[in-house]
Amino acid sequence: MEQSFFVESEFLDFIEHPQNRKEFIQKMLNNNGLDAPVLQMDGKNHIYVNFPKSQYSKNKTIKTIIAHYDIFPGSPGANDNSFAVYCILKWAILLHKNYQNSQAQHNVRVIFTDGEECGEEGVKSQGAFALAKVFKKLKILNDDIFVFDCMGRGDIPCICDCAIPFNSNRVFVKKYKALEQKACNAISKITNGNCFKIKSNYSDNASFLANGIPAICITMLPFDELQKYLFLKKIPNTWKMLHSGEDNINNLTINSNIKCFQLLTEILNV
Repeated sequence: MEQSFFVESEFLDFIEHPQNRKEFIQKMLNNNGLDAPVLQMDGKNHIYVNFPKSQYSKNKTIKTIIAHYDIFPGSPGANDNSFAVYCILKWAILLHKNYQNSQAQHNVRVIFTDGEECGEEGVKSQGAFALAKVFKKLKILNDDIFVFDCMGRGDIPCICDCAIPFNSNRVFVKKYKALEQKACNAISKITNGNCFKIKSNYSDNASFLANGIPAICITMLPFDELQKYLFLKKIPNTWKMLHSGEDNINNLTINSNIKCFQLLTEILNV
């Protein structure tokens, strides 16, 4: 069996030195030829992956990939959300290299957000809320926004089935449902045609939804935990580990990164 990348020393360093997480992300991107400016908003430091403009196509809908890099105080944060961040980092670097000397163009923007864990005090305290407000102010309203959170355990990507704000207009609902279908199409291609939606907590998608911008959150679960949750209403062990010392590298699962990589690539094409 091919080992997952999370045993790499680079990933271990990311987990073990949480105070340098912003610098770690920037350095990794910079060392691979990508600028990574910090977008400072309301005391939070969001990191924007600046792909060369030549790699973008004006004829394609932008796919915005978001993952928060902050962790819950006192938790190693291996699954929430170090794994997804590192996976997206590796994928973004590979994407850049593949398109660097090519006439082909992609349609991806990547943002690593800060302050997602502050959201327990309400969506307006979430770090991404100010970011979503900027999207709204600049009228960046037509991106396909996919939030990746807790992708390090299991092999079944799932859509987080969140309630659409009660005051949403028909245009918003239509766009949200279309975006959800795109996510479902991408997931189905790597899960033998299956697409599961599960009730779960909000992530950074909450900030965008609160600003009237559709955003879909995707998470991962082991198949047995998913089955017990869907049919027996048993809370997944994966979720019980979050925000605790158990959210450590020993509880990540081999090859979850393969599914994460596959899903990112499928999203690129939906």
